Amino acid sequence: MFSILKRLTVVLCVIICSIVLLLVSVYFYNTIFVESNDARTVAPLNTKFISIGSEEIAYSEIDNGASTTVIFVGGLSAWNGTWERTIEALQVKRTNLNYIALDLPPFGYSSPDMTKDFFRNTQAARIASFISIKHIQNVILVGHSYGAGPVTEYVLTNPERVRRLILIDAVVNIDEQKIVGSAGFLGINPLREVAVGVLIHNKIFGLSNLHNFVFIQEHINQALLAEYTRFLNTQNVTTRVAAWILDYVQDPLTYQSNYSENYKTLSIPVELIWGDQDTITPIVGTKKILDAIPQAHLTTLTGVGHIPMIENYDLFDKALLDALAR
Repeated sequence: MFSILKRLTVVLCVIICSIVLLLVSVYFYNTIFVESNDARTVAPLNTKFISIGSEEIAYSEIDNGASTTVIFVGGLSAWNGTWERTIEALQVKRTNLNYIALDLPPFGYSSPDMTKDFFRNTQAARIASFISIKHIQNVILVGHSYGAGPVTEYVLTNPERVRRLILIDAVVNIDEQKIVGSAGFLGINPLREVAVGVLIHNKIFGLSNLHNFVFIQEHINQALLAEYTRFLNTQNVTTRVAAWILDYVQDPLTYQSNYSENYKTLSIPVELIWGDQDTITPIVGTKKILDAIPQAHLTTLTGVGHIPMIENYDLFDKALLDALAR
């Protein structure tokens, strides 16, 4: 009996060691060979870059010479190119506005200073610096999912330049209590880096995630996944995303935009666009936002999940155009 258990233990150890070796090998291959490109070299031709202190922010822009600029900030894995279809649809109808889509680090082709964090106030400061350097006087901010937190934080700390705030299936965390404790295995840097380096380049994992975020599956395919993840071949992307994940897990949620009382002086129009089938940020959560911001207007998208801009084009485009015009 002892001999059998010993053999099973040896076999189990060999299997575990083989799996670990495989994962580490995949991690090193991805971080050394796949993530070998300079962002400026491989970014789409319409991507522009601007230096903000020690950081470089990537963005795309349609400048119509208008007095007001709409700035888009996306959620998980979103970069300026994932807004392209939406902006083109708006451009057809509203040439009296300028349009900018930001690559808010760690996603996209921006190169962040890794001595800085990715907490909401720091992200809002990045947006503030961008707007200031670009000399944008009148701005409409559009934030989707995770990107809604930084744009809302910017609005509350820089209200003088903002003309309208549009939140899409937003992660705002109003009056949420959070006790920051141990991050578990995510707090162990080598383990987190290996896990991130393996998973973000895995197409099966990526496609499964996209499916889980949406209700309408029609447009979810390898081509869309490739578009959302095309920046993952740039240098140090695993390190950037791994750092962001740790910040996201350990975020204390103690910023201006986390407290409902700070919204009382907000006088600008606020538009909420929300899918009623969103399971990531369920629509019931809009009550906190509507209670905090009495002038906010909610547009419910029937039969749509967490990423409406890739689920129902016509329904979302109309909602966004109405939100800009209301």
